Amino acid sequence: MSYHTKIIFGKDHVRKYHNNEEFSDFEKSINFKKYVFETKAERNAFYKGVVESMGRLEFEVINEFEDKNNQEKEDESEFDYWGFVEKHYPKYYSCNNVLLSDILTRKLDGEEICEKDLDYIKDWDVRKEFFELDKELLCKAFGNYFDIIYPEKFQ
Repeated sequence: MSYHTKIIFGKDHVRKYHNNEEFSDFEKSINFKKYVFETKAERNAFYKGVVESMGRLEFEVINEFEDKNNQEKEDESEFDYWGFVEKHYPKYYSCNNVLLSDILTRKLDGEEICEKDLDYIKDWDVRKEFFELDKELLCKAFGNYFDIIYPEKFQ
C-alpha cells in the first residue's frame, strides 16, 4: 500500500486555490507538489515536519488517497531515464546541458518559458535538439554508471 498526496505551497497560492482562481503553468510547477509515501507513519511525519517548518497557513493538502493495489508494479517496466540521469550524471545540478534540456522540455510540453530562453532557441528544431541533448546526457550517465559497477581495474 502507498499513500499519495498533492500539496499547494505558499500562503497566497492557498488563498488563490480557496477562491477557485486559475493558476498559470509556472505557478503549478513551482507551488503544486506530489508525494508518495510507503507508510501512513511516513506520511504523517512528513506533514508534521512541514507544519513545524512552514506553518499551517502556508500549505494545503488538496488531494490525498491510498493506493491499495500499488501501481508501482505496473510502472516497473518503464525506465525513468531522468531519475537515472539525475543520479549518475556528473555535476547534474550545475550542468548547463541539464538546464537546456529542461528549457526544451518545457517548450515541447507547451509550458511557459522566459523571453530570454525563447530568444536563445527561437531558430532551433526543438524536438531534434532535445533528442540529441538528452541522448548525450543519458549516454554520459550510463558511462558513469558502468564505471561505478565495472571499474577498469577489473578488466
